[in-house]
Amino acid sequence: MTINELCRNGEGRLLDAGNTDSAFDARCLMELALDTDTTGYLLARDNTAGPELCRSFSDLIGRRAAGEPLQYILGRWEFMGFPFCVGEGVLIPRPETEMLVEFAVGFLKDRETPVVVDLCSGSGCIAVSLARLLPSAAVYAVEKSEAAFDYLKRNIGLNGVNNVTPVLGDVSDSGCLDIKSADLILSNPPYVRRGDLPGLQSEVGWEPAMALDGGVDGLDFYRIICSEWLGLVSDGGGIALECGEDQTGSVARMLTEAGFTAQTFNDLSGLPRMVTAQK
Repeated sequence: MTINELCRNGEGRLLDAGNTDSAFDARCLMELALDTDTTGYLLARDNTAGPELCRSFSDLIGRRAAGEPLQYILGRWEFMGFPFCVGEGVLIPRPETEMLVEFAVGFLKDRETPVVVDLCSGSGCIAVSLARLLPSAAVYAVEKSEAAFDYLKRNIGLNGVNNVTPVLGDVSDSGCLDIKSADLILSNPPYVRRGDLPGLQSEVGWEPAMALDGGVDGLDFYRIICSEWLGLVSDGGGIALECGEDQTGSVARMLTEAGFTAQTFNDLSGLPRMVTAQK
């Protein structure tokens, strides 16, 4: 059996398990088993698959067929084109969150040494990406979970940024961060309604509940951020928050009532997913 044939067999197993991205996932897992990239796979695909490769690939396919997220199995995932370590205990970076970073770059581009706070930082995908794109920025990444905090520190090192300060702290206590003011606050907080958690895709069940659970109405963390952190925003500064598609109106009202000028934005699918506001 060739490596390509082995890969196709794995694709079939995933398809039988209900995986709608079976071809992509099997290819990624084969590259992992071969310890190579796409080019390496293409060069090797007509070679004979040895017993060790067959066992390794079969184990990986079995994990994916059982519902373990592809990102966790691979151990890395891209966000904004940058690499991030991921695994159990940390939320998987998602494309819609890139909106926050893109907004931040535009908002801060004319500020010489902006100060940014990323709340509920998780893997650090927002903080680290922004730090790479704006090297003059001082970025503070606040995360409560020790498991996620470990990934945050690893990803700071992986991306070679020296302008991100990781802070092990609770978003409900702004005193965990000792700075006078911030030009921008960013956050992708937990916003899933607690009652909706059991109905999420099975793969999401592998991710930490504390990174998803936004309370009964999904808005707990937005209330905390508004009460604890808006006072830190400098005059002319701003805040950008990712939300559930039916939450932007509520979050915008919170910010407007706090004296900010709020706007909502749609993601690439046309769904309202981000609220920004300026002081």
